[in-house]
Amino acid sequence: MELPRLFFFRSLQACLLLCLCCSPSRAEAGEGKREDSLKKADALYQTHHLAPGRYEEAIRLYEEALALRPEDYTLLWKLSDMYENYGEMLDEDQKERKIACWEKGAEYGRRAVASNPEGKEGHFFYMANMGASARIRGAWTSFWKFRKIKREMDRTLELDPDYPPALVARAQYLTEMPAIFGGDEQEAVRLYERALELDPGFIVALYYLARLDARHGRYEEALNKLDDVIKCEDPWNRGHMEKIVRPWCEELRREILTEEAENP
Repeated sequence: MELPRLFFFRSLQACLLLCLCCSPSRAEAGEGKREDSLKKADALYQTHHLAPGRYEEAIRLYEEALALRPEDYTLLWKLSDMYENYGEMLDEDQKERKIACWEKGAEYGRRAVASNPEGKEGHFFYMANMGASARIRGAWTSFWKFRKIKREMDRTLELDPDYPPALVARAQYLTEMPAIFGGDEQEAVRLYERALELDPGFIVALYYLARLDARHGRYEEALNKLDDVIKCEDPWNRGHMEKIVRPWCEELRREILTEEAENP
């Protein structure tokens, strides 16, 4: 009578073992869900300029993936980048929403730096969000804020002296600061041109060169550069180009044409 019972229990153990071997673990299931979220988010991000709502959905999916791995450096800096761009895409009359985006972007940037102190992207996007928020708040005169922003910019270039976004950020700093505080337009031009040399698709650098031309009354040169920006067939980021850089170019073009009409 004991043999059938023993056989039953051994069979039950074998079945349980087989189920455990064949069924995916919770970790594997979670990783599969994370990969699916990332693939969908990447696709939406690359095409967000084609339809409304894609950018917000991409952010949601990236944050969903981050929740499964909260210290993922790449996801942290990507989200920092996305919130910085999202704030730029909002209309100027949405000041509070813009600030909220940049504050959230700065927090993701701070976490990215904590996750990987040697990663250039974390330092850069942490700085970019702080700078955007300070600019709209009118807080450039805050010595503490300015010093913190500059420290992150300097650290980014220490980690990678040829990182185009950081070269452009440094050039912007040099064009906005008075000479007494280190401003240097000639060096800024060199940095913009260096960024384009490293990555011809990083056309925001060409836009800023056009702004410099316009500032000094070189309107024809500025308009030519704006045309080159808009005609670029392979920009660094197509969505960024269409949603942010193109509107900047169109606004600058209007300002130049108005100035020429009023002061022929």
